[in-house]
Amino acid sequence: MNKKIIIFTSLLLGTLLIIGLLHAGFLFARNPDVDYRLLLLGYLINFAMALGIYSAMLYFAEKQNKNLGFLFMFGSTLKFIFYFLIFDPIFMLDAKLTKVEFFIFFVPYFSCLLVETFSLIKLMREIDHQ
Repeated sequence: MNKKIIIFTSLLLGTLLIIGLLHAGFLFARNPDVDYRLLLLGYLINFAMALGIYSAMLYFAEKQNKNLGFLFMFGSTLKFIFYFLIFDPIFMLDAKLTKVEFFIFFVPYFSCLLVETFSLIKLMREIDHQ
């Protein structure tokens, strides 16, 4: 289990660093007045939640639980709840959601979702071959 967590964490961190740097560079080139603390918060929250979700999936995979897909969907729902609890109130202070604000949360969300999906597929294949 520890090896899988290390591999997942490395893959997730590497992906988010590359995407995050590209994202920040793009934002800086187009609109240097962006609050980069919110951008960092978006990446950190998504990283932590993806790591927690994958850890939970590993735990249940060890118990030979075949409901990992439902756990994955629950984790995605949980991420949306965090968006509406943390980010939406901040973004709606001016009563409008801009494209920049939307992508501050959803670029890291979709990046994490991609890594989580491929990792879940790999994990389920390993379970099937046991």
